[in-house]
Amino acid sequence: MRVVKTARFEFVTYGPNKLFDITDRVVELANGVTEGFVSLQAVGSTGALVVIPRDKRIVESFENDLWDLVPTLGWQHPGNAYAHLRSTLIGTTLVLPVLDGTIPLGSCGVFFLENQPALNRHRAVIAAVVTH
Repeated sequence: MRVVKTARFEFVTYGPNKLFDITDRVVELANGVTEGFVSLQAVGSTGALVVIPRDKRIVESFENDLWDLVPTLGWQHPGNAYAHLRSTLIGTTLVLPVLDGTIPLGSCGVFFLENQPALNRHRAVIAAVVTH
């Protein structure tokens, strides 16, 4: 196995509980690769990566349902304990297969989840394409 491409996707976010679609960047990185996988890592300890349908209603539901999954108040740690917990539960990494030159996402997309309440937060996802 060898790494054939790498990238650092940088973007500005706002939150909390907001999803940012990075699908096109991930698919573009995999262009020209016949078989292998794309490994993604969200930099930091409060963001997360998810694959969900690229449907506005589902995206909004996901964002809203996170309030119930992990509430923002009531933690012993001051500040953003909820953001660290959400990141841990959802995950900061994804590995996506590349088969016959495409990432088989169907109607789904790859999203970065912002858990912090800050505006204009600079975020990054590191990506590597690995082949045989």
